[in-house]
Amino acid sequence: MGIKKRYEREFQLLNVGDIVWFYATSPIKGVIGLGVVRDRYIDNRNLVWEEELSKREVIWPLRFRIQVLKVIVPEHWNTDNIDISDFNLFWQRGFQILKDEHLAILIKRFENTFGIFISEDIYTGATITQPLVVKEKLQVYKGKKIIEKPYINHRKLQEILAEIGKLQFYHTQIEYPIDLPGESKNIDVVWKREISGVPTIAFEIELSGGIERAITRLKFAYMQWNSRPRVVIPQKFFKKVNNVIATEGRNFSQQFKMYEPDLIVQLFNKKR
Repeated sequence: MGIKKRYEREFQLLNVGDIVWFYATSPIKGVIGLGVVRDRYIDNRNLVWEEELSKREVIWPLRFRIQVLKVIVPEHWNTDNIDISDFNLFWQRGFQILKDEHLAILIKRFENTFGIFISEDIYTGATITQPLVVKEKLQVYKGKKIIEKPYINHRKLQEILAEIGKLQFYHTQIEYPIDLPGESKNIDVVWKREISGVPTIAFEIELSGGIERAITRLKFAYMQWNSRPRVVIPQKFFKKVNNVIATEGRNFSQQFKMYEPDLIVQLFNKKR
């Protein structure tokens, strides 16, 4: 990214490792994600952006690189953006340093919306996602210590798969839209090498055993982008999955893998 020389004071306050918040002004007004500064430098020689190339001059010399951490998918901007209209910021300035009190409020709102905390464990990849509902908690009873294992639902598994992908330096997206005739459901989770690229690995989660349509979506992703197909499904449905996969083409079948939900959770706990 680059900013104009008039923002030099703010630029000097920007440090590697700082959090950068993404604010949209159209078609909605609100925070839609965040990233972390990975590099900052001044470049008065190299032309990078289209406008600079056409005018043959450097317009944005104050430059920095951002690693995207969390971004709300555009179709959910209207309902899931984080409102900060009460901050009374001057939006004619496109680059601003937040006051400490505003930052504390924004972090709290982010944590409430996404269900995760601002900490070092989110600095390892990128997730394009919808906000997460409140996380399940372990219940501890007095007397004899009994810890109730939380039920791992569909949404929780989506988040876990996204986080595993981040830990392996993929860019991940939950509810990835596909243009499949007669199908209104998105692919549950995808991992991508590039944030704007096509899915490298596609995951479907089927806890109730309805595997046929899930495989249809994965086959679509495989045919469209050569995405490696993965299914998370209880072990009791493995035989059913194998029967369905046996009717598919050899190349798709060889790429296909399935995992138990508990195995995904165990893998996540080992990696973090």
